[in-house]
Amino acid sequence: MNDSGEAGSSERERFVAAMLGAGHELWVVGGAVRDRLMGGTGKDEDFATSALPDVVEETAKALGRRVTVVGKRFGTIGVLLDGHWSEVTTFRGDSYSSGTRWPDVTFGTSLREDLERRDFTVNAIAEHPLTGELRDLFEGRRDLEAKLLRAVGEPHARFVEDPLRILRGIRFVSELGFAVEEETLAAMGRSTSLLATLSQERITAELDRLLCGSFPAEGLELLRETGALAVILPELAPMVGCEQNRFHKYDVWGHTVATVGAIPNGTENLRLRRWAALVHDLGKPYVRHTKPSGEWGFYAHEKEGAERAEALLERLKLSRKDVQAVSLLVRRHMDRPNVEERRSVRRFMSRSEGHWDDLVALKRADNASHTYDDREYHDALQAMCDQVAEEDGEALRAQSPLSGDDIASIAGRPPGAWIRPLKERLSAMVLDGEIEAGDRVEGERVVRVMLSNEGKP
Repeated sequence: MNDSGEAGSSERERFVAAMLGAGHELWVVGGAVRDRLMGGTGKDEDFATSALPDVVEETAKALGRRVTVVGKRFGTIGVLLDGHWSEVTTFRGDSYSSGTRWPDVTFGTSLREDLERRDFTVNAIAEHPLTGELRDLFEGRRDLEAKLLRAVGEPHARFVEDPLRILRGIRFVSELGFAVEEETLAAMGRSTSLLATLSQERITAELDRLLCGSFPAEGLELLRETGALAVILPELAPMVGCEQNRFHKYDVWGHTVATVGAIPNGTENLRLRRWAALVHDLGKPYVRHTKPSGEWGFYAHEKEGAERAEALLERLKLSRKDVQAVSLLVRRHMDRPNVEERRSVRRFMSRSEGHWDDLVALKRADNASHTYDDREYHDALQAMCDQVAEEDGEALRAQSPLSGDDIASIAGRPPGAWIRPLKERLSAMVLDGEIEAGDRVEGERVVRVMLSNEGKP
């Protein structure tokens, strides 16, 4: 193979030929190798090389490839090859200062030095890009076969070097379904306090991927077991050990984990639904009370939870769109329309603000660890929602004739959460044909009546 750009050679092949032809070492490393050994395609390749970043950049540009140098200070050049971005990183001999967010990078001189700085053995296998020769210096293939996650070298040292590796390991458990080797697990637990030194963006990125894994329940349980939950999601910690009533099999945390796991892999809006499942009962520990029957009650936990979920997700720096959608699902997850009344189902769908499918999915998952089976109801609800969506699509788009600002002006009060039920009432009246969609006069009259009845029994 050569750098002639002859017909039939791919961009990847030409780049590999140019690097090797110039006398540089080049190896495929990381997830692509791991995934291929597990039977996947491993097409999104990253490389480790003896060439310095400037050389990698010059070589790629000489071949007409697009590059990105965002990670250049860490030895990484991004190169677009056949439609996929590959990270090409100079052999590393990283030196970390404990408690810092980013490594002090020194460039290594050998593949061994690079691989021994990696996080887990299953990610420390290198493959020659031409011959397919494998360099497995830390028995990563053995751990792959055993479905075991083991730190490279001394576990605690790996996590002190970069605490994000704790969350990466937990995320790999969620994605791969692997167990964590005993010493590695113990070192995770001893190092979780270091997670506080990480940027919120890096933490949230790992949580996103954990929640979208094929084994999210295992990942979440490992967050709790290692103590990472209390550090990065302290808002959820009160769920652990919060007992529930006879309608639930588990405490609030166990139920939450089961609910997340009950959102099927590959489902529509997986990420949104699993975030909603994670925080849907966030309010329960804060409103729990003893009912006259002696059982635990959780009155209005959905309202408390929605407010707390919004604050939590804003802290995690999710997008405003995601925050609003998850908060809505939490607020409405206890809604139970009468499936035999079309009007009741239409109101349920209207209040979901376009997320009725997500809401039904959340309600199904919420029922997964109850002591009773509510599948018949949810099947009927799904069927009626599908029918209403097909036949009454125009009506579902009905909106309040008054905006929140209009209502605030009528009341002479600053905008706030008090506006929501008034707007919902107006929207429901439009949906039911009691008010015309654009009838502002009647809308104002209804609002004034509702305001005058505030506080009345």
